Order: sequence, then structure tokens, then C-alpha cells
Amino acid sequence: MKKTLSPRLVMILTLAALALPVSVIEYAVLRKTNGAWTYPLDDTFIHMALAKNLAFHGTWGISAHEFASASSSVLYSVLLAVLFRVFSVQVIIPFLVNCVAGVVLLLAVQRWLKKEGINGGPQLWILLSLLFFTPLPILLVCGMEHTLQCLFSFLFIFGFAGWLEVRTAGGAVPLFGSGSSGSGSKWTMPWALPVFGMLVTGIRYEGMFLVGVACLLLLWYRQFWLGVRLGLLSLLPLILFGIYSVARGSYFLPNSVLLKSDSLPLSVSGIMHWLDNMLVQRLTVVKTDGIPAGTPRPGISLLATQRLLMLLPLVWLAFYKYIRPAYGYVLLLLTMGVLAQLCFASTGWLYRYEASLVFCSVLIIGVLAVRYGKALLAERPAGVCWIAGIALFGLCFPFFLRSSAAFTKTGTACINIYQQQYQMGQFLHTYYDTDAVAANDIGAISFFTSGKTIDLWGLGNITVARSRKKGIWSPAFLDSLCRREQVKTAVFYEKWFGDSLTHNWSKVATWGIQDNVICGDDTVSFFSLKPEDAPVLKQQLMDYQRRLPAGVSVKYY
Repeated sequence: MKKTLSPRLVMILTLAALALPVSVIEYAVLRKTNGAWTYPLDDTFIHMALAKNLAFHGTWGISAHEFASASSSVLYSVLLAVLFRVFSVQVIIPFLVNCVAGVVLLLAVQRWLKKEGINGGPQLWILLSLLFFTPLPILLVCGMEHTLQCLFSFLFIFGFAGWLEVRTAGGAVPLFGSGSSGSGSKWTMPWALPVFGMLVTGIRYEGMFLVGVACLLLLWYRQFWLGVRLGLLSLLPLILFGIYSVARGSYFLPNSVLLKSDSLPLSVSGIMHWLDNMLVQRLTVVKTDGIPAGTPRPGISLLATQRLLMLLPLVWLAFYKYIRPAYGYVLLLLTMGVLAQLCFASTGWLYRYEASLVFCSVLIIGVLAVRYGKALLAERPAGVCWIAGIALFGLCFPFFLRSSAAFTKTGTACINIYQQQYQMGQFLHTYYDTDAVAANDIGAISFFTSGKTIDLWGLGNITVARSRKKGIWSPAFLDSLCRREQVKTAVFYEKWFGDSLTHNWSKVATWGIQDNVICGDDTVSFFSLKPEDAPVLKQQLMDYQRRLPAGVSVKYY
């Protein structure tokens, strides 16, 4: 295999393996959407709405009328805005960006594998494993920033680990041992590392976890100023955006980050509950009951990420006699990154939040297995190897389930978005394009219309976000805000809010979808805030009904 598979052939086969599932999924989806390009997440439309307003109105927000920090990725929204400005607003652009990023990612990984002395068949199997377990084809179909997050995380983690190995080779303190410090020699940091740090934080705020661990490693080696410089430069995009956000009357962090994070209560019972949630619920338990609406439901994604917290240290223990220091640093960065992700961030929402950690973990484990696997097995009795193999299968089985679910559900998720959010956006574009509307799923609505969107959940509206953080968010508050903003029509999930919000509003109709795997609810409701406007809204919905795709059930009130 090593002689027959050239690097070029390996990459051709890898790209073919990437393109095949993407093509199959998109072909099946386009047949169901009458050729309309859509995505399996409403969040992609949030990025596009923000990028459209930034490119043509200079406004960072889901509407051109007000600033709203609704994106967890500063860099991706800016990138889309530049491309929209150059090529005009095209729905397919996020997909094309991800395709390019996916190819660059695979080429970068292959180059690193060749540098590590891995070629031919082993290289191909590692690349195919990355495609399946990440799963990279699904990230391309999503059209979000997570393909770039995989690329930048790889560049930062493996670049930092390789550099640190070189710097500590001359007598510095081993990470897991003792010795002299070697801090007398002057360390210099290549410019690429702070750039990678800026990219990994700019593409997702979770990149701060990886940068933070790297800075702590530098402090361990008594390189205080290098750690400070790396941290400050890496956080520079987020600091500048935070200052800009505060100047525009918003929070330092985006609404999407603040509202999805758990605040630390200033009481003994509150702190104990917070610690229980951090150290028990998120690290050891997968619970599906009592999950608030609008938050990722734990499931196979959480279970797989929890398994990484066990798998990565066990891999280090198994290979510690063989591995280079750089590999040990990679395992440490990933282990601490997984721990921070579980404690302070999310997993799920189509298996993407943890994707970069899975990608880098599969890569380093694959390299260790290829380089040292035979030597490790030769030293162990056959019985021990069989027991270890069974235990390893049990640890890795959630990753098979996670990837299998991703490949089987993504096409259905695209159709769900087309049946629900896409149609909501088209309906409002047809009849309420310049009017203020209220909603809780804001992506397609904001992208397809030019009016003001009142986000009842708060991600795209600072007034609502501030009310949630201050504890004054209530049905009465939302009703007052909508009437003050002269909202005529509201489109949202009733189950997220209850009757207390809508008892003064006139319910006109509902749209229901089947086989829902991604939408916040399978039924979305249309309300008129003024009773006298309800007949007009009902007639508009009836006129639009013939444009609804098959599988959408309509009920009028």
C-alpha cells in the first residue's frame, strides 16, 4: 500500500470520499425543495443576515435597523460580508466557503502527516477516519464556521505543540517529570502562533479554551511574558469586537454566548447547584428531562465528548513510553479543551460544537496508533490486548453512533428548515417585508426580509437579551416591547412561551411538519397582535398555502 498509494492518489481518494456523501445529501434535498438551496440549521441564515447587513448597511445585526451581537463567530460573519459585497448575496456562498475550507484542511493535515513520516495506506486511513468521525461532510453541508474551526484548531494545537517541543528540548522541565528549568535561554515565538491564536478565537469563542491552556503551559515553563503576549494577541479580535459592542450599547460578549452560558449565582445554594451542574451533570450524566427550550438537548454528542475526557488520558498512558513530547502536548491541550467545552460550552446542534475537538483527537490517536501500535501490542500478552480492544470499542462506540446519526439526519434537517423557517421567511418577505415582526427563530426571517425582527428569545435583540440577564424577561415585557415596536405579526413556537404571552394576541394559524429532527418544535404559530388585523393575516396565509411544500400541515383558528 505504501508503494502503490502516492500522496496525490491519497488526496484524490480522500476528496472523492468527502464529495460523495455531500453530493448524495444535497441531491436528495434539492429534489425535495424544488431546487431551493437550504441548510440544516437556521443559524446559517443568521450568519447570512448579519453578513448582508454588514456588507450593505454597515450594521452588525440581524436587521439593518440596529446593532445586535447575534453571532458567536466574529471572523466568519466578516468573511461572509466580504464575499457578499464582492459576489452579491448568494445563499450558496457559505457552502462554497466550507468546501474550500474542507479541501485546505485536508491538504494541511496531509502535509503534516507526511512531515511525521506517515504515507500511503496509513495516511489514507487516518484521513478517511477524520472524514467519518468529525464528520467533515456534514460540516460542509451545514455551511457554518465549524470547518474553519477544525482548520484553525489543528494549526494552533499542533503548531504550538511542535514549537514547544523544540523549545523544551534543551533541558527544560519535562511536563510529567522533573529536571532543570532551562529558562535561562531566551525563547522566541514564531509569528504564526499568535496568528493561529487569533484565528482560533476569532472563528469561535471556544477557541479561548485552547489559547488559555497554551498560556498556562508557557507559565509552567516560566515564560510569563510569552504567555501574556500569546494570550493578548490571540484575544485581540474578541477584545476589539467587545469594545465595539459595548460602544454600541450591547454586552462585551455576544448575546448568543451570554444567553447560552450558566451564570454563577452569588449564594451558597446557588454555587453548589452550579458546581453540581458543572462537575456532575455535564461531565458524567446525560439527562434529557428538564432541558430549557432553545438549548441543545444532550444526547450522543454529549456522551461522545465525555468519552473523549476518558479516551485522551488513556491514550497517553498507553503510549507514554513511545510518544514524542509534541504528541503529549497535543493530548494535554485536547484533554483540557474537552474539559472546558463540557463545563462552559455546549455540545450538539447537529454534532458541530465539539467537531474540532473530535477532529484533532482522531488525528492524534490515529498517528499514535500507526507509529507505535505494533510496538505496543508486541509488549502485551494476547489476553490483555483482547481486553483492551473490547474496552476501547466500548469507549469509541458513541462516536460511531454520533457520526451515523449525523449522516442519516442531515438531509432530513435540511428539509425541515425548508418546510418551516425557509417558508416563514418567504411568507414574511411576500407580505411583511418592511414591517417589524416578532419571532424566536430569526435566521431565515431576517435574511429574506428587510424589516426589523424582534427576537423574542434575545439572541438578535439587545433589549430582550438584557431583560433575560436582569431577570425581567416576562410575557408582559415582551408584549409591551412588541407593541412599542409596532409589531403586527408574530411567528414563533408556542411551547417555548406558553399561553401567558399570547392571551392578548389573536392566534390565526399553525404550520406543522413531520419527521422533525432539528427545528425547535414541529409546529410554528402565527399571531396577530391586534384583533382587527387577524382577518388580513388569515387571508394572506390562505393565499400562501398553495406555495407550501408537501408535508406541511396547516390549521386555521
